[in-house]
Amino acid sequence: MKTKITWTAKNNSSFLNGRRSANSERSAVVAARAYLRGELCGEGKISYFEGDDSTPFRTDEKSIFTKFGWEIKKGNKI
Repeated sequence: MKTKITWTAKNNSSFLNGRRSANSERSAVVAARAYLRGELCGEGKISYFEGDDSTPFRTDEKSIFTKFGWEIKKGNKI
């Protein structure tokens, strides 16, 4: 059985209320980054979750602190 992947995004001035689901990690990344570019003015933090877990297994951040490049943290580094 496939594990359900969900994601949410936020920045200093806005956030996504709730989580959105995806079929795979890759499709979640594509959808979340498109949301960040379109709705959050191109910067913020995205958290990805597996199943009903409340701890993200991956975070992506694009901000002034990352020099507007993608910083990806996976697993124990979060």
